[in-house]
Amino acid sequence: MKTFRPARRIPADRLAVMRAKSAAIAQAREDAYQQSLAPVEEFAAAPRLTMLPGGLHWSAQQPVPAVGTQVDVYQSGRRDVVKVLGYCHAAGFLGLVTEPYHPGSSRARKMHPRARCVFGSQLVQAA
Repeated sequence: MKTFRPARRIPADRLAVMRAKSAAIAQAREDAYQQSLAPVEEFAAAPRLTMLPGGLHWSAQQPVPAVGTQVDVYQSGRRDVVKVLGYCHAAGFLGLVTEPYHPGSSRARKMHPRARCVFGSQLVQAA
């Protein structure tokens, strides 16, 4: 008579992590496929990094900020606090699509859409 050991269950928290990782991989594959069909234009906003072409250069020492975070940037000769809305690219560099901290201000209304694109070299270095 052959005995079998009972099946072990995966803990719920580990199972949630595995499912999230699998969903992220599937999303990245779908984004890569869509990128091959219709590449994202320069300065066009993309909600995820995986939607942009590969091989882009990030020109800052700190890591790429996540969507929804607030960062300090130098824009038009002055320091500003902006919120990251998405990502963009231009000339092989990765950029951030931002919204000014005070979006209703007159300065924000006068901004050209390309002025909302900020690159890594414009981020304020952390002290």
